[in-house]
Amino acid sequence: MGMNWQLSFIKNLAILLIIQLLQFSFDILPATAADGYWLDQYNALLFIASMRLDAEFKEMRIKGATFLMVHADSLPDPILRLIAWRALHAGIQPVAWIQRPTKNNLQRLTAVPGYVALQVDDHFFADPAMDIFQLRKKISNKQLWCSFQPAQYSLNAARVCDRVDIQLYRQSCEQTVNAAYNLGIAGQPNTAIAVYHNGSIADQQQLACFQQQFKQIGNRLFVFKWKNPEYWLTPYSKRFSQLVARIRSW
Repeated sequence: MGMNWQLSFIKNLAILLIIQLLQFSFDILPATAADGYWLDQYNALLFIASMRLDAEFKEMRIKGATFLMVHADSLPDPILRLIAWRALHAGIQPVAWIQRPTKNNLQRLTAVPGYVALQVDDHFFADPAMDIFQLRKKISNKQLWCSFQPAQYSLNAARVCDRVDIQLYRQSCEQTVNAAYNLGIAGQPNTAIAVYHNGSIADQQQLACFQQQFKQIGNRLFVFKWKNPEYWLTPYSKRFSQLVARIRSW
């Protein structure tokens, strides 16, 4: 009986040590300052329900984030107001990012207070539910941010926007630089290149290339991160399950 208890204690202690090591491994990944963080509806509800919203925003601010891009069309107005309030309290400017740009969503989100800007992306430009000039008039008290896919970019549309970026972040460094020249946006400081950084070493290396190349060209980078649970948890959960199974088989 005593021996079984000791073995059980050792196994549980080993599992706790593994959890601590996995948690530590998150902390030793290279930290890169982000211009903004993407907050999806699932993380938003998780942070609120677990009372971690302020702590998460504080961490984002420490890592250099100036903006919080909120998946606004998937959240109700009271939740959006709460997020905007706490983000501003943390020194981060909230932006309502619309990924389902129906006419109802566009009209609803132009009226939600607390957000410094409304952002439309490739979903809007693929099938506009509202003319961009009309949208500009509706949000006279907010900025209009426009995020284009390369094939959608239009100088006329870009002129209506307060902030413009081109989504080239799924290409290699060389391809991204070539695309900037092909689009005719190379050297335009008012047109940013959107760069998604998932926290991996590979993305860190790619970002270093982006920073060097576009500094020479004269374009801004807009680096944004996302706490993607699937990206972070899948490799660690698999490794954790394998180690736990091995310990329990002792």
